[in-house]
Amino acid sequence: MDVSKAKPQQVQQAQAAKRTQEVRETQQREAQAKATAPQKTEEPKPKPVVNSQGQTTGRLLNVTA
Repeated sequence: MDVSKAKPQQVQQAQAAKRTQEVRETQQREAQAKATAPQKTEEPKPKPVVNSQGQTTGRLLNVTA
């Protein structure tokens, strides 16, 4: 068996192992980034403004007045 033929296979296997490890690491980083990213939630609707008589104000405009 020629040594020159055996060495490239070992190098290829080592490179393939390194690539798979890098892919796993990048996937883990992405998963962690998604987990730590603040999730957008709906903002609570503002409470309606109520005057002293208990009427809701500021919502509708009286066009006929």
